[in-house]
This record gives sequence, structure tokens and C-alpha cells, in this order.
Amino acid sequence: MPLYSVTDMTHLSTRLVDAANPAQALRHVTSQQFAVKAATAGLVAKLMGAGIKLETTTPEPQPEPEGY
Repeated sequence: MPLYSVTDMTHLSTRLVDAANPAQALRHVTSQQFAVKAATAGLVAKLMGAGIKLETTTPEPQPEPEGY
């Protein structure tokens, strides 16, 4: 498998990860620091009430279908 360097831009630390692709390398590193779950309506209300702003991701470009 290829090697990937994954840099924590907040703490300026870099890890070297042997992974099949960049997404797998990032998932490996972040799974030890972050947990992700669907937000319930109650949690959304609590977080927004505490001033947490909603963040929206940028859509990833879709590959062109073959033959075009």
C-alpha cells in the first residue's frame, strides 16, 4: 500500500500512514481523535443555543460518465 503523510493543521504535527488511499489514511488518524454520529433534534437545539454554527461541506466533484 502507498504511504501518506497526514498533517494536523491545528497542532502542526504529521503522521505517516500506510493505507490503500488518502481517505483511509485520514479516517485512521481522525478515528482516534473524533467521533461522528447523527445529530438528534434535541442536540441540534442545544448546540445552536450555545452558539455553535452549522457548517456545510463542499460537494465533491463527480466523475464524468464514460463515453462523454
